[in-house]
Parts: sequence; structure tokens; C-alpha cells
Amino acid sequence: MPLDFITTTAMVLALGFGVAFTYFGYAFVTQLTSLVGALGGALLGSSLARAFVAPIVGVASPDLLLVSLLGAIVGSIVGGRLARSAQRLAIVALCFVGTSTIAYSMFGRSNLFDPLSLPSIGSGVVDPFFGSIIVGGIVSVLVWQFYLPFLAVVTSLLGASILQQFVRHWSDLLPVFQSDVWATLGTNHVLWVLLVGTGIVYQYRRYRRRKASRRLLKPIHRRLS
Repeated sequence: MPLDFITTTAMVLALGFGVAFTYFGYAFVTQLTSLVGALGGALLGSSLARAFVAPIVGVASPDLLLVSLLGAIVGSIVGGRLARSAQRLAIVALCFVGTSTIAYSMFGRSNLFDPLSLPSIGSGVVDPFFGSIIVGGIVSVLVWQFYLPFLAVVTSLLGASILQQFVRHWSDLLPVFQSDVWATLGTNHVLWVLLVGTGIVYQYRRYRRRKASRRLLKPIHRRLS
């Protein structure tokens, strides 16, 4: 069955994102964040250059295009660096909000997670608000301290899930095996666990090599400085 361009593009992107998240998670997230920040910074920088810089300098068409291009370049550099710097803080903040919300519901004062049937703990003993803040704070500190290992685990889970959904959704279009074989693989939890496990191990090995290389470079930087 011939594939149209849109379906082929969607399949390639889904497969690429799945593999990238599973085995190159924290590096891929960092690069993706920088790319998004650079694109946003380029758009904002170009708009600001055309709206404010060009009238002040007295530039008109066709030189206005050059000013817009320079603004886009400067904006992309600044936006990429800002997004990369804010990534860790943003993820830690999301973890704080998520864990605090879940903890608040488990202390028995919220019906938000009733469909999940979360167990109620400490009801009447710990104030739900302060208890949830403490839990969220502890989790946030742990995530900040072990940020790269945490990101490796989360991205491997996400990537393996994307690959599993990829196989389920396009089982009748994938080559090599028959569609029922692909459908079985897509619903196989053992295969999903293997994908997650191999992704975490591979990312952890890369993380350890990165730490080891930093330790080797520290004495060199000290001698040079």
C-alpha cells in the first residue's frame, strides 16, 4: 500500500521522536528546548528590530530586511540561551506543582483525583496545604539534585510509550512483519519495559561518561586559570 507524504512524514517524526526520547532523552530535550527558544527569539527579535530599531536608526526599505535579519539572529542567540538556562527551573517547577497537587489530594482534602482512587494518608493529622508543600519541596530538591538521571528516566518512559503507540497506530503500514505481529508487539508490556530499561541504561552510561570527562577536565581548567 503506497503511503502519502503526510502519513510518511508523521511516521518518520513519530519514530524519530520515540528513539530520540528513549535513548538520547536529556540531550534531545536540551537541544529541542534551545531550538524552540531560538525560533521564538528570532521571531521576537525580528519584530522588535522592525518596530523599534529601524525607526530610531532611520532605516527604510530595502535595508529594513537587513535590520530584521540582524534582529532575528540576535534574538535567536539570546532566546536559545535563555530557554536552555530556564529549562531546568521550569521542569523542577512542574514537578513541584504536580507532586504538591497529588499530595494534597492524598491528604484527603481534594476530589481532583478521586477517579484514580488514590489512598488518603494523614487525614486529620497533617494540614493538607503545608503537607503538600513539604512533599513538593522535597521532590523538587531531589529533582534539582539529580536532574539528569531524573530526566533520563522520564524521557525513556516517554520515548518507549511513543514507540509503542507508533506501532499500534501504524501496524498495518509497517514492513517486515504482518500487521497482527506488529499489533502484538505494540501491546506487549515486556517489550515496553525492555525499551525503557535499555533507554535508561544507555542514557545513564552516557551520563556517567559525561561526569567522568568533566572530572578529568577540572584539573586542566585549574592549571590554565
